[in-house]
Amino acid sequence: MALKNSFLQRFNFDSLRIRLLVLVLLAIIPPVILTVYGAWKERQQAISMAEDNLQQLTQLAATSEARLLEGSRQLLSVLSTVPELRGNPRTCERFLAGVQKRNEGYVNFGLIQLNGEVTCSAYPLTEKVNLANRDYFQRTVAEGRFVAGDYVFGNRTRKHVINLGYPVLSAKGEVAAVLFASIDLSYLDRFVSDIALPAGAVLITADSRGTIIARRPEPEKWIGTRTAPSLFDVMIKVGFGTSELTDADGITRLHAFAPVGTSDISGYKVSIGIPMSDIVAPANRLQMMELATLAIIALLALAAAWFVGDVIILRRVKALVRTANQIAAGNLHARTGIRHGKEEISQLARAFDTMVISLQQNEADRAQSAAVLFMEKERAQVTLESIADAVITTDRRGHIEYMNPVAEQLTGWTKAEAEGLPSSVVFRIVNGFTREPVANPVEAALELQDSVELSKDTVLLSRDGLEYAVEDSAAPIRDRDGRLTGVVLVFHDVTDSRKLAIQLSHQAAHDPLTGLFNRREFERRLGLAIEGLARQSRQHALLYLDLDQFKIVNDTCGHSAGDELLRQITALLQPLVRDSDTLARLGGDEFGAFLENCSPESASRIAEKLRRTICDFQFVWQDKIFPIGVSIGLVNFSTNQLSLPDLLSAADTACYMAKDAGRNRVHIYHPEDHLVSREGEVKWNERIQKAFENDRFRLLSQRIVNLRPGGDEHLFDELCLYLEDDNGKLIPPSAFIPAAERYHFMPTIDRWIVRNAFERHAATLHAAGGIGHHLLMMRISGTSLDDEHFLDFIHTQFDEFDLPYESICFALAETTAITNLTRALALIGALKQRGCRFALDDFGSGMSSFAYLKHLHVDFLKIDGNYIKGITTDPVDYAKVEAIERIATVMGLKTIAQKVDDPETLTQLQHIGISYAQGAVIGAATLFYPPVAANNVIDIPQAKTA
Repeated sequence: MALKNSFLQRFNFDSLRIRLLVLVLLAIIPPVILTVYGAWKERQQAISMAEDNLQQLTQLAATSEARLLEGSRQLLSVLSTVPELRGNPRTCERFLAGVQKRNEGYVNFGLIQLNGEVTCSAYPLTEKVNLANRDYFQRTVAEGRFVAGDYVFGNRTRKHVINLGYPVLSAKGEVAAVLFASIDLSYLDRFVSDIALPAGAVLITADSRGTIIARRPEPEKWIGTRTAPSLFDVMIKVGFGTSELTDADGITRLHAFAPVGTSDISGYKVSIGIPMSDIVAPANRLQMMELATLAIIALLALAAAWFVGDVIILRRVKALVRTANQIAAGNLHARTGIRHGKEEISQLARAFDTMVISLQQNEADRAQSAAVLFMEKERAQVTLESIADAVITTDRRGHIEYMNPVAEQLTGWTKAEAEGLPSSVVFRIVNGFTREPVANPVEAALELQDSVELSKDTVLLSRDGLEYAVEDSAAPIRDRDGRLTGVVLVFHDVTDSRKLAIQLSHQAAHDPLTGLFNRREFERRLGLAIEGLARQSRQHALLYLDLDQFKIVNDTCGHSAGDELLRQITALLQPLVRDSDTLARLGGDEFGAFLENCSPESASRIAEKLRRTICDFQFVWQDKIFPIGVSIGLVNFSTNQLSLPDLLSAADTACYMAKDAGRNRVHIYHPEDHLVSREGEVKWNERIQKAFENDRFRLLSQRIVNLRPGGDEHLFDELCLYLEDDNGKLIPPSAFIPAAERYHFMPTIDRWIVRNAFERHAATLHAAGGIGHHLLMMRISGTSLDDEHFLDFIHTQFDEFDLPYESICFALAETTAITNLTRALALIGALKQRGCRFALDDFGSGMSSFAYLKHLHVDFLKIDGNYIKGITTDPVDYAKVEAIERIATVMGLKTIAQKVDDPETLTQLQHIGISYAQGAVIGAATLFYPPVAANNVIDIPQAKTA
């Protein structure tokens, strides 16, 4: 090992000595290349000459074998015409035996009939022989010419032979039999032995199947065996030419090939091969001699270069190296000791000595500069460790060099652990929402060679499992020449501020009570969808939902109950819309749903599902139960023809039409709805004004009868307001009352009804001399309850017409009384103490009505006509009516059944115990005053009373 190390030190390939030697060697390389190339040309010439010689020898051998075959063909041609072949077999055999004896090299002659049987043979046959399957026989019969067959081993002669066939023709020129001859292959081998082969050469003759039929040397060993596949393939493909092959004995030879005769004589091929080593041996010997000469010359040149380089160059260079090492070790007093001259090494020595002197002069300056730099570094270190931001610096590969304490705290890595690691290992960041990795800012700064900032919503994954929302920037660090030397990464924790921003963003877009999107966010999303329709047409739907009973809950149970109702409704609605839909609270008891990418059929199903779910829901608060209804407007849109305000207006219109049609239903908006709604409202506005001007309002009364004779019995007449058109036809209140409510005509209409009814009723009572038990019932609208002067107006009318309070019964709709509970209680309390009676109309539309009965202090309950119509067919309606009667009896109230239109219903009501009944079976509506008479009965359209 020591010897090896000494050798490597002595022969250092980076030294000048070795480089000189390499130059010498490089100078020798061209002669070596020329020598090798010349030897290669010599070998190629030797091979070319060998190819020509081999080709001639091979052609000679092929011609010799072809002469043998041609002689056999001529012999068989003569024999085929001999008459003895057509005689009896004994004569034929004696003749052929004589022919065999006279012709050396033939093992047998014979005659084969067309059926393949041998009928005549020079070699005696002990049994019948059939050669019909022999190839040469079949080809001779088929082609009618001489054919040389492939190798066979004679079963009787026990010799290697080839069979030759020749046709025996009939008088008509047709093949009548085949004459064959078997040639001993040892004879064929002797036939080519006269050819002088070069030393080491091999001659091979193969039949068409690749079987060797002649070989030199060692014919006994190889005849009858198969040729090497590689050799036989070339024999077949080349036919005539040369090729370099490795034979079966493992020797690589140059082979020449030639066919034996023409293809109509035989399919035999001849090949003669000479070892390649014998061919190129002279050229190789010459090359070795030339290379040896060059090697001796190279050694002499290297020795000379070694000596000259050592004496003239290397000793002085070593002195320079020694001095350089001393300077590198800090010895600035070292000198080269070389005389300063004009040649290159002397000039280099002078430069070295001058450099050392300059270094000595600059050493003091360097020490002073180092002290200043140390102070600056200390100041920068303290600054980095004191600031609130995290700081990481890296080298030009992005590997960490420095981390301040804040960076250690946020990343979970200490400076010692992180030093040398890639920044992506320590500073791991992902998107806070998608959790997808975020591009490393250090790598981005290195790639762009410019400052970069983190994308928003970036989260730092600390080593200890914590996560921090961070904002950062990375900037390249450059030296004084502008070259990139690293990156500085500065980041800080913004977790608290980002949480606050998310919270504020959520609050800005969500309703604080229900957690749904608010109106602002709802309209923003709807606006974006409308803008998107300008680029791509899609099918959307907008739902506008308005709760029908919310105000009742809010007014009767307080805002806390209303808030809880809204939260429960939200919990019902959210599972019914898709994840892609936007559900929002638009204000009060109004909700909106934006169904994105929703077909009209799907939108209708979703809207109906929402309506059915809310209608099936009953809100429970303390001991009260409230049924909740909803009216839904549905707008389908697939273009941006409607602006956002237009779209919201269309939804509001559809919702209003759902309310106007009876509430608790879904109305699908059509473009003509605005026109129909607007035209209808304008039309009724004008007609109601004209009715006031032309006195076209008409009061009709309908009798209410007692179903339980005895006790307190009242004679009731309920008033209903109709409007007379230009043709004298009476229009029912359901046609114009909604418009009157919308245009705020109801307070005026109620005052008109009270004044006219009081005037006529007072006149009738005064004429009759007293009221008896006759009550006049009239309905008061909810808007009149909101009129703070309406009660004073009623007192004024009682006083003006001197009408007893006991003769009037005011009716309030159940929903009106509950919605305006405070004002309803004030009105009832003020008039009831004067003697007026009160009825609660359409009672039972919500079973929560029972909770208010003990507060309202009414006298009569008018049961909703929809229940009355169904008591004969629907057990549920029957049970509801029966329950209302029982509760009314317990509370001391009288019940009035509306819409009693057939005797069966009347019978059922009497069975239940209902107090009063009203409807077609009792009596039709008549004009209110003059008194009821037969000619005053008018056909009034069936409608809900006002």
